[in-house]
Amino acid sequence: MRFPKKPRVFFLSRKYLIIIPMPIKNQLFLALAAVAFIPTLLFVLSIYFHVRQETDLISRPDAYQNLPRLTRINEQLNQYLVFSGLVSLCLTAVIVPLTSWSISSKISTLDKKYRDQTFKMSGIIDEEKRKEAKDQALLNSIGEGIVVTDKNGNIELINQAAENMVGWKMSEIVGRKWYEIAPLLDEMGAPIPSEKRATQRVFLEGKTISNAKYYYVRRDKSVFPVATTAAPVILGGKTIGVIAVFRDITHEKDVDKAKSEFVSLASHQLRTPLSAIKWFAEMLSNGDAGPLNVAQLEYVSNIYNSNERLIDMVNGLLNITRVESGRIIIDPVPTDLKELVNQVTADLQKKIHERHQKLVISVNPDLPKIKIDPKLISQVYLNLISNAIKYTPENGEVSIFISRSETEIISQVTDSGYGIPKDQQQKIFQKFYRASNAVKFEPDGTGLGLYLARAIVESSGGKIWFTSEENRGATFWFSLPLTGTQAKKGEVSIS
Repeated sequence: MRFPKKPRVFFLSRKYLIIIPMPIKNQLFLALAAVAFIPTLLFVLSIYFHVRQETDLISRPDAYQNLPRLTRINEQLNQYLVFSGLVSLCLTAVIVPLTSWSISSKISTLDKKYRDQTFKMSGIIDEEKRKEAKDQALLNSIGEGIVVTDKNGNIELINQAAENMVGWKMSEIVGRKWYEIAPLLDEMGAPIPSEKRATQRVFLEGKTISNAKYYYVRRDKSVFPVATTAAPVILGGKTIGVIAVFRDITHEKDVDKAKSEFVSLASHQLRTPLSAIKWFAEMLSNGDAGPLNVAQLEYVSNIYNSNERLIDMVNGLLNITRVESGRIIIDPVPTDLKELVNQVTADLQKKIHERHQKLVISVNPDLPKIKIDPKLISQVYLNLISNAIKYTPENGEVSIFISRSETEIISQVTDSGYGIPKDQQQKIFQKFYRASNAVKFEPDGTGLGLYLARAIVESSGGKIWFTSEENRGATFWFSLPLTGTQAKKGEVSIS
């Protein structure tokens, strides 16, 4: 039989051989215990037999004759008692120290393990505290406000910058709804519903959402303009929370306002000399100062056309500053969009014929009149249609479709032109931005038309979007609510 390398103890029962793994110290202690048990057992058996023998002798009728024998038995019992006592003392002297040594050794081992584990846990706790302190210092060093919410919109964390901006301490608002702590208002002062806020829309759309056109309400009820970016916290493919970063953009708003006021003032000052140049160029072309030869007429024509581009740019700048400043008048009246589009395209017929383009207009016959500001919306149609004509090659096609849904009227302008490069599409609504291929094919342009169109559509309660593929044209849509546009008092109208 081949035994394992580890020390083991073997016990025999009546039927089975029992093998129990056991450390050497425990084996030694068990062996000594067995050694101590055997003399004790022999001693008890000897006493039992001697007592039984004495009892038998005493119970006999001739017991007095067995007196010498009884005496010897008593002496043997005394000897056994003395021998057993000596053996017990010796074994006790050995077993007790061994037992004490074994127990103290075990306690010492356990104590060492406990100290080691305590030291490790202390190190882990200290490291976690250091990480927590670093994370807190990092959050507090960020100038932007940060708020973390769970999947139910309850606040879990805000940093010091957020506390300073909204006027609440984190200890006061943890577990509460963020939309209750910092209500959101639009530019008109109307509250934004919680489901339309970036921190709530993240759960529905599952992507990062940004905006910079709303206002937060502080604890003291004062407001400030805010730019917000909200991103989902995703674990296992599920959104479990939101991290929102926001900042006070009061300074940026003030700078934009000052810049707009300067542009508006400069544009107004430019209009007078530009109007004079236009007037004198027309007079020269008409021969009011005497006949001109062919070369002179060409020069005057170039002056006139360049002056017209400057006037268009100045008017565009003025319109933008008026919309951005919030001073523009919105005067909605029931309007037939088909008639409005026909008026716009009538002014563009000359360009369409020059480029030999085909214009298609399709309007839903059941389209109701919609309450909008025709002056503003005609500017949107003008910008989109003129762009489609401008950036579509000769013999191309421009299509205009107007349809309706249950809640909106949707206008669509499609062209078969140069399209917009994919890597530039996210910038197409920026002020002064023009796509690289547009600049290449049509050098003249201000990059203000689409920016102004979006500003007008959004101020009218609608949305604007597009799709495009380079060299395959573009399609722009904008929607207006069937309920119409809200009126707004202002100081100036669009030119």
